[in-house]
Amino acid sequence: MARPVARKRRIGPLDVIEVAGDPAAPTVILFHGFGADMNDLASLAGVIQAPKGTNFYFPNGHLSVPLGGHYEGRAWFPLRLAELESAMAAGEAIDLCNVVPPGMKKARGLATEFIKALGVPMNRLVLGGFSQGAMIATDITLHSEEPPAGLALLSGTLVCENDWKELAPKKSGFKFFQAHGTFDQVLSYAYAERLEKLLLASGWRGKLQRFSGGHEIPPEVVIQLGAYLRQVLA
Repeated sequence: MARPVARKRRIGPLDVIEVAGDPAAPTVILFHGFGADMNDLASLAGVIQAPKGTNFYFPNGHLSVPLGGHYEGRAWFPLRLAELESAMAAGEAIDLCNVVPPGMKKARGLATEFIKALGVPMNRLVLGGFSQGAMIATDITLHSEEPPAGLALLSGTLVCENDWKELAPKKSGFKFFQAHGTFDQVLSYAYAERLEKLLLASGWRGKLQRFSGGHEIPPEVVIQLGAYLRQVLA
């Protein structure tokens, strides 16, 4: 059987990498992290053991991030890089829990337009992302009138705490997947635990999967994520 082919498309307001499977099969959308781009997570489509024929989409952040030289990455909303780098250099965790990132609302709007243009019913769709991508996926899910089939948070963190705490109970019973490295020096494991606590207190169903590592997606998390997708998309 031929392997699915990745191709670049423009869907609604966003450029995406599409790895199409079966049109009748479910869909997974994964948002990349700050400074990466739509290519960063695309290889996961070939290794995640999702339901047969699953369609994968990897959107490109609408903001440009200069990386030096002629290189650039993409982002969903700006970050205070100087503050983040200073905290990392001092070995301290930066607390974003009560921060409402500038541009979060715009990013959510563009991503929601893309999802609507894609035309996949929300109950056949799982949202997810890595790092900043996990933050935007969470924000979309919490603000959506109809929840997706699932939410996969890979090395994400808690932001917009007051807003999320108010919205999360409205989706009580929702099944989520969360994984985070205990030695993550970019987004602290402690704040991942705080996010898990908020979701569980709101009636969500899931568990923070901890792994011995940093700001990454190790093979064990890929395996766990595949099992989660098979469960919520069955």
